[in-house]
Amino acid sequence: MRSILNIFFLLFIASPVFSQGTTLKGFAPDFVGQTVNLYAYQDFITHSKIKIGEGQVNAKDSTFEIKLANKSTLKGVIEIENTEADLYLSENSNYTIYFPKSKQPISYNNNKTQLYFNDLDTLDINYLVMQYHDWFDSYIAYNEIAISRGQWGAYLDTFKTYAEEAYEEIDNIYFLTYVRYDIAEMEQSIPQNRSGKGKLKTYLNYIEPFPVYFENDRYMKYILGFYDKDFIDYSPETRKKIFEGINASSPKQLMAALQNDLFLARPEIREMIMLDKLGKTFYTDPVYKDNILRILDSVITYPTFKINSAIANNVRNYVTSLENGFPAPAINLQADDEQITWAKYKGQYVYFNFFATWNDQAIAEMEVMEKLYRKYGADISFLSVCVDEKVS
Repeated sequence: MRSILNIFFLLFIASPVFSQGTTLKGFAPDFVGQTVNLYAYQDFITHSKIKIGEGQVNAKDSTFEIKLANKSTLKGVIEIENTEADLYLSENSNYTIYFPKSKQPISYNNNKTQLYFNDLDTLDINYLVMQYHDWFDSYIAYNEIAISRGQWGAYLDTFKTYAEEAYEEIDNIYFLTYVRYDIAEMEQSIPQNRSGKGKLKTYLNYIEPFPVYFENDRYMKYILGFYDKDFIDYSPETRKKIFEGINASSPKQLMAALQNDLFLARPEIREMIMLDKLGKTFYTDPVYKDNILRILDSVITYPTFKINSAIANNVRNYVTSLENGFPAPAINLQADDEQITWAKYKGQYVYFNFFATWNDQAIAEMEVMEKLYRKYGADISFLSVCVDEKVS
């Protein structure tokens, strides 16, 4: 089942809140005393996040509370230690959640857990998204045999009609956009809609008539799937103009070259897709790395559309995160009672290594590291992270 959000009746009742803004209250008995961080996605190309709130799990009753003043619906991430969960946050709303320990194996990445909501309004975005996916899953299960016989397109059209009728009186723009582009993404999976007249039809139905919903995760997922063509996939003539623009470090020249693509007629989408493809080209054509960084710097300072400045900055940070001379990606590791971040090693050279006890090559590397430490330990700090599922 695709639903990731569930309704759960907790053992405590949230107190009424009368102030303006959004309040998130939680119960996290597995994380007593830990800091609770709340993030919002800044863009859905790099999936960069910004911190928008913080709290702490109370030692007495395992609860926490975070207040924020969002002016529109946004997709957030709540994080405690190395565990996180996604949720939607509507403006001027109150949420009470249970944040359980993850059931996933221990990893050096954050583990995902499933949130449970208490007394969630039936018109709230989280409830609507959950109900929509449960409904769709039931519809597919009921018609599974006919769909397996090649009637997917017909049944998807029928469901689309059902959805339009069912949500006719819903005025939640974020949710209606979510549903529209979730269905659009499924329509795009039909072979005849991936090119030619079929792709033009989906463009005219779903992209050309509507605003650009940068903040909607399902819209952005659809858009990035629709614009799946990389720079090298264009016709020789257009490709030549694209790389001339990159070689000249000119976003204006590159935008003009991409205008030859009918589907990139809208400049706000063209600039956004240009940034996405520049990020990919940074790795596939390393000869253009410096040119791409100059283009990104230019868009950061002089974007055609303001939102693309933040996207350009995030793309730049992403592609340079492992490049010589640029800041290392952030780390946040727990070692016994110590929280390890780069702040501990500020101004130092660090040899950073991952290993697993079941990997013979990794164990051999540890022996080499020990020799290096004895020789260079006075000048270099050594940091090793074990990625075993269980620590013995």
